[in-house]
Amino acid sequence: MKELRKSSVPGYMIFAQSLSSIAPLSSTAALLTIVMAQSLASAPLATILGVAMYGIWVAIGYSYSKVIASYGGTYEFARRSAGEGIARAVGWTYWLSYTVYISAISSYFAGAMLPVLLPASRPLTELAAILVPLAVAGLAVTGTTAPLGITLFTSAAEVVVIVLLGALVLMRTGLRPPSLSVAPQDLFAGSMAAAFTVAGGGASFFMGYEARRGSRDVSLSFLAAFLVGAATISFAAYYEVAAAGFTDQGVSSLLAETQYPGLWVAERFVGGWFPYLYVALTLSSLFGTLVAAFMAVQRLTYALTGIRVDRSAMLVLAVVVGVNLVGAVAGVLNVYFYSVIVSLTALFTSHSAISLLYAAFSRRYLRSAAKGLPLAVGGAALMIAGLYYEVISQGLRAALVGVLPTVCVAAAAGLGGAAAFRALYRRSPPSQAQLSS
Repeated sequence: MKELRKSSVPGYMIFAQSLSSIAPLSSTAALLTIVMAQSLASAPLATILGVAMYGIWVAIGYSYSKVIASYGGTYEFARRSAGEGIARAVGWTYWLSYTVYISAISSYFAGAMLPVLLPASRPLTELAAILVPLAVAGLAVTGTTAPLGITLFTSAAEVVVIVLLGALVLMRTGLRPPSLSVAPQDLFAGSMAAAFTVAGGGASFFMGYEARRGSRDVSLSFLAAFLVGAATISFAAYYEVAAAGFTDQGVSSLLAETQYPGLWVAERFVGGWFPYLYVALTLSSLFGTLVAAFMAVQRLTYALTGIRVDRSAMLVLAVVVGVNLVGAVAGVLNVYFYSVIVSLTALFTSHSAISLLYAAFSRRYLRSAAKGLPLAVGGAALMIAGLYYEVISQGLRAALVGVLPTVCVAAAAGLGGAAAFRALYRRSPPSQAQLSS
């Protein structure tokens, strides 16, 4: 794939990009564990509150993507709102978030999941941390249809498995209304983690140029994936707490036994071949979110540099492999932990900026500054709260590890501004899709 093909991808494939990026099954495997640890039996309430809070950002992203169809995604949102200098700072910060996220997830697979599945030695885990992004890059450069077709199938299977498991659990436990059993601050802390179980759907923002119906397909796919992901993950939070007996003590006992509660529920309430299917789809979920992230950052790299699409993929791959090679010295799980910190910091920073710029975007394109300002402030507040709870609260080292790379990338990109833009675009990429409503 050397060039992107305009208006070549049907809407259901764009939906697959969003949903696979949310990755319902791996989100329930990882982030719901954090929600349950913070909110205990109130995890269902925390999850509902969290996805409702994240709805503020969804409203902002939906509005942007309903108007702007491009392969530049969030970079293009910022450029149309505030000009090239700020847009490049936002774009490269978002690029940092997505690229390091690929390192984080591939390192998590190699260092945390692979040893559970196989008696993996350290050289094997280090090799896996390199081979996984290589496989993802190889799939991504084949084109658009093949990777999105695979993620569509696996994401749909994830949703079916979550719903089926929940139904089987509730047939045995019965239904109870969610209860508030923890202090408000613990409920809120859990809700912040829950909010970001449905993050990632914005990977479809970078598919606007290729989407058959442009901005219409992207915005509807983004919204639909959020709604499906929010409903599925909220349901998973409810039945996992139900499986633990609907009590704080039961949830605490469950988490003391395992940090993979979904698999525990599958083993205890279904058994047989079902846990193997659950694990297989969790792995495919991790792979799907890597593919979605790689495809998004590949297109963002193209928009920021003008480098041909296949070469943009190789640039991203080189950075990811370079970060993962650090795992050969520092340890794969250390790379995972610090990559997550950097990725989250960059994500929250870029999303805060895009949220604040929404006021200018709303005034310019929607002719509604009064409606845009509350969403802009709310979206920025949500992202700043996420930055605090997910990064700064981890301590000074975590804050410094996250903040320094993000500030350096944003400052360097912003200072480059229009001069860098002119130098890099001597050979311009194809024109992006025009604004459409």
